[in-house]
Amino acid sequence: MDKSNTSALFAQQVEIYQHLARLSADDQGIEQIARALAQFSRHAVLIQDKRLQYLAQIPIPELTNWADILEALQESSYLPSELHDRKQAHQVREPLTQVFETCARVVMPIVTRNVARGYVSLIARTNEFNARDKMIAAQGALVCAIEMAKVKAVSVAEKKLRGDLIQAVLAQAITEADARSWAERADIRKTGPFVVITMQWLGRERPSLRRLETIVSAQVKRQRGRVLSSARENEIVALYAVNAERGTSEAEQWAATILQAAQTEFPRAKLALGIGQPVARFLETRVSYHQAAQAMNLEARLRHNKPQVYASLGVYRLLLPLAETGELRAFAEQVLGKLLQQENDKVHLLETLRAYFQNRSNVMKTARALYIHRNTLLYRLERIRELGGFDLDDAETRLMLQLALRAHELTRSESE
Repeated sequence: MDKSNTSALFAQQVEIYQHLARLSADDQGIEQIARALAQFSRHAVLIQDKRLQYLAQIPIPELTNWADILEALQESSYLPSELHDRKQAHQVREPLTQVFETCARVVMPIVTRNVARGYVSLIARTNEFNARDKMIAAQGALVCAIEMAKVKAVSVAEKKLRGDLIQAVLAQAITEADARSWAERADIRKTGPFVVITMQWLGRERPSLRRLETIVSAQVKRQRGRVLSSARENEIVALYAVNAERGTSEAEQWAATILQAAQTEFPRAKLALGIGQPVARFLETRVSYHQAAQAMNLEARLRHNKPQVYASLGVYRLLLPLAETGELRAFAEQVLGKLLQQENDKVHLLETLRAYFQNRSNVMKTARALYIHRNTLLYRLERIRELGGFDLDDAETRLMLQLALRAHELTRSESE
């Protein structure tokens, strides 16, 4: 490139940067920045976050398979190898060119604090990119970094505001009137009913609380004005403004979405979630919080892999406070002792007894629920009667066994 071309390119670089910087200064957002990049380059533009979810996308008519391109470029395998490690991506100083079967692109990382926070791509049908295109991609990434830093600063401030509200309400260090005023500033509905949801990682291979916070934050954004969340010690607490007619059903669905997202991102980790009962006022959410915590602690023991709802805990609400005393384990071992000693058949026998009670002692329904033949079920029930000396037709015996089964669930070790 001769001197005159270099000077012209530099002048264009200054002009493009100034235009993009004005868009950012005027809070036009990443969508308008992407449109400007498309106008300058005459190529399609894709701006993605660190998880490769697109923040803005501007197609061009030549790319008739744009939907397929979008789907493919959300897979990390399509990133250049130099960008696979986000902490090393800052070393990429020039946009990288990639050629695929149906398109080509130049891609530049969006870097803040020496970590890739996203990616800017110019996309065309063929590899027709020149020095000007690469300059446009680089300038776009630079301004997007500024834009993301702004958004991050606002997000941190909003999160602190919302988190402080939850902390103040749970500590009852605020009046109801002040809480409502605070809620208005935090962009959350200021009238009840409210439900508290608590969640925490379980087990030895638990990810960091920050990872859980990121998953929850993504779901909070989808329920704008309905949910606040805050990290407290080793748990996340969320305050959900529910619909009075629907009760906790919306909160249950939201919690299930978080559980699914956590399982997808961390398949080897376990997450316990608890949901309290609806309350009318902010200062009453402390009650819902304690209920949610109790339900979460129950899930930590049962490992049923679902959000536990306090209102549905039933007899577990009476048994859980006894779980740490040793009395509950002693009761379970006393009643189920002979069944628990059957190392080869213990699981089958306990599972059979649970299913038998759940199906109201109906032999055919129980056999179907267990996917076994009726005769197999009758054989197991007879073994249970003989081993424990149980009269399964006696009401007191049936109650004792059902309580013992639940006591065993609460007190069994993780290896069982």
